[in-house]
Amino acid sequence: MTACAEMDSHSAISRFIQSEDTYKASLRWGEWMGVFQLYRNKPGNQGNETKIQPPSEEYLNHLETIIVTHIEVLHSGMHKDKETGDTLFLIEYRFDNSAKVNKIRHKIAWWHDDKSNIWFTATPLPKEFDLPKHRTIKLSPK
Repeated sequence: MTACAEMDSHSAISRFIQSEDTYKASLRWGEWMGVFQLYRNKPGNQGNETKIQPPSEEYLNHLETIIVTHIEVLHSGMHKDKETGDTLFLIEYRFDNSAKVNKIRHKIAWWHDDKSNIWFTATPLPKEFDLPKHRTIKLSPK
């Protein structure tokens, strides 16, 4: 009973698990806006970090072609400061026009927002999910 009292729904640990589960479920079921709801720039971080921008319509359309067939947590934990944490996911996915299943490891860095009591990330989706680069075909003058 003591363990249950420590894991109330408002504790940092419980909220960490909630954010992690939301991220995992959103990826698995292709609910991309659920993933993007967990994206925030960490306050006070300045410098070389890329500011998070809302996803473009083109990018969201591209994400719809990605089918996550399996996702699992390989490692998860909060750091000693209880203000940051990490999750390492194993993601198996394919594109809707392919039968080939790809496997990647994806590490998420989390930070805790004390005001909302929610864990957020500024870690982008895996680079494998990026829009394909447009190729220019050079035609011979002949």
